[in-house]
Amino acid sequence: MNKKITLPQTILITLFSIIMILAAVNIPALGILTISVSSLFVVIAALSDSKGVFVSFAMVILGLIFFMDPVYIFEICLNFVIPGIIIGIITRNVLNYKEDNKYNPIFMGTIAFILGLIANYLVSKYLFNINMLEEFTSVMKAQLSTQISAIQESVSTLASMPNITEESIIQTMLNIMPLILFSRAIILAILTYFLAVFTLKKIRTNNLKEILKEVKFSRFYLPGNAVLTSFVLYILIMLVEMLNIPLYTDLILVNLELIFYILFLIQGVSVAIFFTKKWLKAGHVIKFIVGVIAVSIVGIMGISILGMVDSIFDFRKVKSCELI
Repeated sequence: MNKKITLPQTILITLFSIIMILAAVNIPALGILTISVSSLFVVIAALSDSKGVFVSFAMVILGLIFFMDPVYIFEICLNFVIPGIIIGIITRNVLNYKEDNKYNPIFMGTIAFILGLIANYLVSKYLFNINMLEEFTSVMKAQLSTQISAIQESVSTLASMPNITEESIIQTMLNIMPLILFSRAIILAILTYFLAVFTLKKIRTNNLKEILKEVKFSRFYLPGNAVLTSFVLYILIMLVEMLNIPLYTDLILVNLELIFYILFLIQGVSVAIFFTKKWLKAGHVIKFIVGVIAVSIVGIMGISILGMVDSIFDFRKVKSCELI
């Protein structure tokens, strides 16, 4: 990729992003637009230079400061704008053929979304004296209190189980908070990246469509050897537990298992979509029906196992294609 967007084009896209941010903040039903904002900053960072990215970011700060409370400006920038820029910088390497795995922006974006949310929590707590976690738990407790009472009154078996309280449910959610953060982050990263790829494919100024033609969710795969990584981490946690190091190994292990379960599930879904499209295009209706029946029988767990096996054997041969 050798042709970048000009500074006036960058400014125009940024102005459109500011309008979308204001619409999303002032109209709750349009909150989904924040993902589009992240995608637009992916496009800006991917096709612009460092000067264009800086100008775009500065414009967002200056443009929003007249219409929004600083709390929301930090929230938008840390949760959506900066992660979008980071994904865009990695996408720039993809467009310049410096990345073998065209899905690396998703994984780097996942980390960016997690760090952005953590940074937003710290800024809100120490700069604006707003404890987001306490507000979350108080809202959850108020909602769960009435719901649990109603359920226990209607279901006799639950009425005899005093351990089911709003405190126990909230504590369970806090225990799996790493899983919740990761799930939110990877979903946002996937949506942001593929929406940005769709936008980039529509730009006719260079050979973007040719470069990104193979970037499809049906060809998604995890980086490196995910199975070996999960096994090594599992062994390390077991060693930590054997050494009696107080690191809450049980909670770490539970979250780690669930995170890899979600990762393999995502790859398993992409494998299922890949072969569904392949069989339907080739007219192999019988294979498609058998596949649907198999998925119906094995369920979500089976799809996750499919993703894990595919990460080892690469049924779709997508990794070998990336290296060509």
